[in-house]
Amino acid sequence: MSKEKFLNILDLGNSKIRFTVFNKKYEKSFSENILVNYENDYSNHFNEINKIIKQAEKKISSHIENIVLITDSKSSFSIDLSFSKTLDKKEDIKVVYNNILKEANHLIGSNYQNYTILHTILNKCIIDGKIFNTLPNIKNIKNIKFDFKFVCLPKNLINNLKNKFIESNINITSIFCTSYVKTLFYLNKLNLKNVSFLEMGWDRTTFLSFKNGILISFFSIPIGGSHITKDISKIFKITIDNAEKIKQIFCKSNTEFSYENEKNISKLVFTELIQKNISINLLKKVILYRIQEIIDLIYIKSDNKITKIIGKESKLFLIGKGSSLFNNNSFYIEDKFEFSSLNFYNESDFDICKSGLVYYLNNYIVLDSSHKKLGIFEKFFNLFSK
Repeated sequence: MSKEKFLNILDLGNSKIRFTVFNKKYEKSFSENILVNYENDYSNHFNEINKIIKQAEKKISSHIENIVLITDSKSSFSIDLSFSKTLDKKEDIKVVYNNILKEANHLIGSNYQNYTILHTILNKCIIDGKIFNTLPNIKNIKNIKFDFKFVCLPKNLINNLKNKFIESNINITSIFCTSYVKTLFYLNKLNLKNVSFLEMGWDRTTFLSFKNGILISFFSIPIGGSHITKDISKIFKITIDNAEKIKQIFCKSNTEFSYENEKNISKLVFTELIQKNISINLLKKVILYRIQEIIDLIYIKSDNKITKIIGKESKLFLIGKGSSLFNNNSFYIEDKFEFSSLNFYNESDFDICKSGLVYYLNNYIVLDSSHKKLGIFEKFFNLFSK
């Protein structure tokens, strides 16, 4: 950052692009977001990205060459690995750690050849029976054990995006997983240690759980908000665009979704749908059943153990564009998780880009002398939380 005038964060979602330019003081110099129709080759995305880049260059009077990319995939997942070692001589703990990390990367590379590791997380370090959440500076070690979690995305997706950005004369300096970096950011913003996030995106739903601030569960299922739209389109024989518009009406309403007959329906929804001769009760059930399926699949894939691990007093926060259905509406679903509360977190486009910036500052650069006094992550977080 000391050599660059600006740091550029681009969040590439299937249905939305977010781009923010930060100056040397980590203040916003430019910010833009735009909805986009997903295509397998990302052609629509890069048409819009090139437009946004030109707008940003004009605004900041500087050429943009590098970006930090944050993105996600319905095929993202995490791998848990543990390594133990008995030391028979004095060895630098950092050397031991780096050697084991190389072994772990080789092991994953050999068994998951179609995936790229985006995040390596040290969940726990056990030294002679003592547990540490970070790598300590300890000498005279006899036994050491590392518990890692690796967050992975498909290699073909990463390579495809790199090539697309090269075609646009943009270099990707770092790539992060959006759902991971932004939930880390929200975790600190909410000042919570034990919490779970369910992010409903366009074509996926991702589930993340944290215990004592450490990621303990991360996976995605290939079902998201677009599947609700497709259900509405198919059952009521209307276009995808009209189905999406109808779904968005509910995001602004105050409606109850239950397995029983109609309890409450907003005038906004009723007026809009009665003209289209659409059964409101059937429409609500179509939406409810798909959301119930998503919740059930997440519960099954989490091995039914999440609340036992992080405690029943922990909260679940719903994030992502697809989760906006939960903002003003009441859903009566079968909740097997037993979380203490289910909350909608109203995230902003700018916050998502800020989360990428904070993660980058905390993990990937050495601050110059003019910024050393700011300290580490907490200070950066406080800066952006004002």
